[in-house]
Amino acid sequence: MLLSACLRRCARLLYWIPVTIIIMVVMWSYYAYVVHFCWILLTCATQRVVFLCLFHVCFGMFLWSFWKTLSTPPSSPSVEFQLSSSDSMLYEQEMGGLEKSQILLEISQKLPVHTRTATGAIRFCHHCQLIKPDRCHHCSVCQMCVLKMDHHCPWLNNCIGFSNYKFFMLFLLYSLLYCLLIVSTVTPTFIELWLGKLFDSCVKLHVLFLTLVSAMFAVTLCFLLFFHIWLLTSNKTTLEWLSVPFFVDGPASEAFDVGVRANFLQVFGKKKSLWPFPVFSSEGDGHSFPLRWQMSSHSPSLMNGNGHCAVEGSVVSPEGVSATIAVDD
Repeated sequence: MLLSACLRRCARLLYWIPVTIIIMVVMWSYYAYVVHFCWILLTCATQRVVFLCLFHVCFGMFLWSFWKTLSTPPSSPSVEFQLSSSDSMLYEQEMGGLEKSQILLEISQKLPVHTRTATGAIRFCHHCQLIKPDRCHHCSVCQMCVLKMDHHCPWLNNCIGFSNYKFFMLFLLYSLLYCLLIVSTVTPTFIELWLGKLFDSCVKLHVLFLTLVSAMFAVTLCFLLFFHIWLLTSNKTTLEWLSVPFFVDGPASEAFDVGVRANFLQVFGKKKSLWPFPVFSSEGDGHSFPLRWQMSSHSPSLMNGNGHCAVEGSVVSPEGVSATIAVDD
């Protein structure tokens, strides 16, 4: 028992290694840009001031969104989705799967639950002992059910979901702007260094690596940001992109797509003044979401797709790394 607890604590410490790497790279990039590029290489005072002002504004917004994404805990379902003590006892006493499903079905009639498993049963989390709201999934790393779970990001050691998806989008945006600012301002000096016109080896090394690393991150972030913009405008999570959600009538890949503007407002909110800032302004409570056929008064357009299955393991997230999740459908 003690050994397993120690192993879990060691695993939690290992989860922070990618976050530590990002922090170290960011700290080095700040030092390389401000000290070696702006203060040592730039000779024009006006250019230096302009570059430093732009850099610190972008750097500040990047740090703010990074911290909010990292530190905001994922939201879990409210108490009403958990089984009461009597319902839980009744559920455990039943031996047959059909009887258990019938109990969950009766309880779910009082809840705003529309999604089902591939077999048409109510989605129930055996780890958390609750009926899962629409778009909610269990994360095996965080050991909890996460509202509107998108994916677990190992580079942030946090689940991206309803509570911090806006912060994550802004983090991607300001990260890309941060890299593009460095590349656009340092490239002329980079070319001079590459051609051998400047000979300070220490400065040359920092500036060369700063440009190359920023360019590589910019390319990766560009693809990742545009992927999540597409998900945002179509109102899909990464999990829903990987596996089509099921309803009573079958799978529907565009069930939550209620139009580009409405999809955007669900995440960023109606206050335009808050859009650029990592301040929570998303609409709703994360437990229920408007459905496409409810908004249009049409029946759902069912599409073929792979159903959810009860798995607990790893899937590859858009970051290109293994994002550990558990989806109990």
